[in-house]
Amino acid sequence: MYRELPEAERLWRAWRATSPVESSAGLLLASQELLRTHPLLHDQVDVEWTALPEPGQLRPEGLGLLRERVERLTGGDVVRAVFRGAEPSVQGLRASSDLPAALDDLRSPMMVARSGMLVPVTMLAVLSAVTMVLTARQLTEFRRAELLLQLARGAGRARLLGVAAAEWALCTVPAALLGVCVAGPLLRLLERLGLPVDGAAAEASGAAAWAVAGVALVLHGCAALLPVAWTADGGEREVSSRSARRAVAQRAGADLVLAAVAVLAYLQLRQYEGLLSPASSAVGFDPVLVAAPVVMTVAAALLLLRLLPPLGRALESLARRGRGLVAPLSGWQVSRGRAGQAAPVLLMALALAVGALTTTAIAGEGPSDRDRAAFDLGADLRVTGGELPAGARRAALSAVPGVAAVTPVGEVAGRIQGSQVSVLALDTSAVRPVATSERMASGAWTHAVPAVRSDLEPGSLDGQLALLRKDLPVHGMPLEGRPSELRARVSVSAADRVGRVWLVAQVEDASGLVTQVQAELTADGVARTVSLPLASESGSGSLNYPLQVTQLGLRSAARGFPRATFRLTVSGIEGASVPSGASWVNVTRGEIRVAGLGCPGVPDDGPQRADAGVCEVSKADGGLLSAVVRGSDPLQGDGADGVSFGLVPAGTPKRVAGMPVAGYLVPALVNEAFVRKVRFGMGGEVRLMDTSEDLFGLRVVGVLPEFPGGGDRDQPQVLVDLPALSAARSGLGLPPVTDTAWWLAAQSKAGMDRAERAVAADPRLGRVESVRSRAAALAADPFRSGRRSALVLSLVLSPVFAVAGFMVHAVGSARSRRREFAVLRAIGVRRRQLAGVLRLEQLAVVGFSVLLGGALGVALAAVVLPLIVVDGSGRAVFPSLELTVGWGWTAMVVLATGLGVGTVVLVLSRMLARVDLARELRAGENG
Repeated sequence: MYRELPEAERLWRAWRATSPVESSAGLLLASQELLRTHPLLHDQVDVEWTALPEPGQLRPEGLGLLRERVERLTGGDVVRAVFRGAEPSVQGLRASSDLPAALDDLRSPMMVARSGMLVPVTMLAVLSAVTMVLTARQLTEFRRAELLLQLARGAGRARLLGVAAAEWALCTVPAALLGVCVAGPLLRLLERLGLPVDGAAAEASGAAAWAVAGVALVLHGCAALLPVAWTADGGEREVSSRSARRAVAQRAGADLVLAAVAVLAYLQLRQYEGLLSPASSAVGFDPVLVAAPVVMTVAAALLLLRLLPPLGRALESLARRGRGLVAPLSGWQVSRGRAGQAAPVLLMALALAVGALTTTAIAGEGPSDRDRAAFDLGADLRVTGGELPAGARRAALSAVPGVAAVTPVGEVAGRIQGSQVSVLALDTSAVRPVATSERMASGAWTHAVPAVRSDLEPGSLDGQLALLRKDLPVHGMPLEGRPSELRARVSVSAADRVGRVWLVAQVEDASGLVTQVQAELTADGVARTVSLPLASESGSGSLNYPLQVTQLGLRSAARGFPRATFRLTVSGIEGASVPSGASWVNVTRGEIRVAGLGCPGVPDDGPQRADAGVCEVSKADGGLLSAVVRGSDPLQGDGADGVSFGLVPAGTPKRVAGMPVAGYLVPALVNEAFVRKVRFGMGGEVRLMDTSEDLFGLRVVGVLPEFPGGGDRDQPQVLVDLPALSAARSGLGLPPVTDTAWWLAAQSKAGMDRAERAVAADPRLGRVESVRSRAAALAADPFRSGRRSALVLSLVLSPVFAVAGFMVHAVGSARSRRREFAVLRAIGVRRRQLAGVLRLEQLAVVGFSVLLGGALGVALAAVVLPLIVVDGSGRAVFPSLELTVGWGWTAMVVLATGLGVGTVVLVLSRMLARVDLARELRAGENG
């Protein structure tokens, strides 16, 4: 007996794609001995080996090798590869695989994933580089006086560099080694805390980690040792002072260069609309596009540093108005030392900008996923398939808890002027109540139907939908009440012996869906009342009232009988009457001429027709219609065996060759692709064709730039009202539109979950997919995990860099002013006042940096994120990413950074305010 293991699901999925075996149902297991010895199975056995890759053991760098091996197997000697030189036990062995094509499909998503991950990693690298340069600069400034003294006493360049290199190596090399060693445990700790850094810990001690540590050492070494070499070569003596005019010109030139670089980076992102370019295929990513957001961030931060001098002057002016000592001293120091404040301000601004940019990117993922899911599905929930008839399914879906609106969705395909066009039809009256601004907002949990976002709808969605049912023509006989059956008074007669005959009726419900019912007639000329059941077994509640009869028809079984002539009379339908001015006409598709049918009293001078046709139709005395119908000719093949009659309003043009019965043009909303390719816009009137057959006419009443749930955005698409489409098709004798899907609007987020569970629990309703489940699938995309991990690491580490860099700056700045503090203490300034001066100075710098970094991060997020957040193909996501500032996470980053820096300032201000007066004021102590 075959028992399926849990891991066998992948095997059956592969078999369904390559063999007629689709499941284990009816599977018979036999031993190899039986297959080899049983005479009935001799030469009747097909042998198939199925090999499946193990995704968990595949690495990106090994995919190319896997592809080469598979292509070598499928394109080479399969017998030799399988049996390795032994005698083959089967003949005609061949190998095939879809794996190379699947790997080709993964190439673009992998490049997108790599590029998306490298953007935050590069930002973090720049932040760490600025921190290292700042610490190296503080070390150089602290040792400058000592270097100058040693240089004056005759120390050579080699000795100075050697001593400085030894001191640098003793401090930094162990730190680099320690960093590589603790990176793995720290990442595992973050993973245990629930942060999405899966797999990062395994790479923390690899070759890439050591390479990063080496680059960091080289960068820090250059920043620390190059100033020593410059000082040893006499750089301090060779610096000439610049004139004020020259300095202004140089700063303006630098600003222009920075602005040009930022604009160029932005234009590069705009040009490619994402992170992929033709250069991406060579190295797996485009370095220019990956670096563009980083370049924009750094350039903007450097340009905003020009606000620091005016701030210093403003603080100094404000401090002069105070009467105390702390505020004037702090303001004067900030104004005097603004050049030295630029580095820490830049560091903190970059750190907070990266933090704000990261939080905005993380906060925007959820709303963007919901917008994309809603646009793909077309509504909060989409139901496809199912076993129930349309009326019963609508009643069942409307009764599902948590559902606010239900509409069937019909699809018709055709061509207009050579372009393939897709027509989407829905019940606009059912969905107009949910076309509200709240449901059309970006990131909403519940959506309008169709799920159009407000920025994609130039006007009012409710108003646009109302235009689709405007001036709906009369095309049926309304039925009174809520009937469960259609009762018609009918008589049909035939001169010769005939086969079975049926009366066929099409009944349209309030949503535009058409149900076709029939009842068998007796061709004896006696008028009888026949019953055509409308409701399903569940009763009349399954119908969407009110109803109307839109078509009547006669069908006969001609095989085995001579061609017959029928006289059909429909005296009336219970509870229905013909609207004023309307009349029943022949709407049978195909040839419309009478000649060739063999109609009584009509010269039969043309080629004989095999299909059924209408000889004449008129209004019966006191009834609905009277018609003479010629049945199909069984001797000439399988012609159409039925005719149809439709109800058209007064003034409808009579049917002539090549023209439709009804002149009604269906009001339609079209997308931009339709306007671009079909070249018809507002007010245009076109005909939808299927090969050479005229389907129906369209009148463009509005343009909806993009259609949710309509498939390919580059294909011309049309949105119409389902009852209006049914009216046009009924007048043309076309078959009714069937429901290909159902769109459901949820009452709330919780209502969506309840509705999804309820529909999934009843397989008769069909397969359901919700915005919540589709958004969850987008969020669980494995190609996004690397980018998400990099964003989380940036979010966690950016405050750390800011606190560390600012602490180094604060210590260095305070130590360089020890003699100044000693003088102040000597003239009577208390230590508490010195601590207050330090606190106020540093908090002013911190406050400016926080405002600068936060504003810069949010502004850059608005500009950069819509360009770098892309889908698997490398194109910008659609609908486009709306700016969703993560105020909570941003506040947490700012608060964490502020608390860290504030703690550093409080502790260091008390420690650094302690001054040894005797040592600092002793002449010659510091050279």
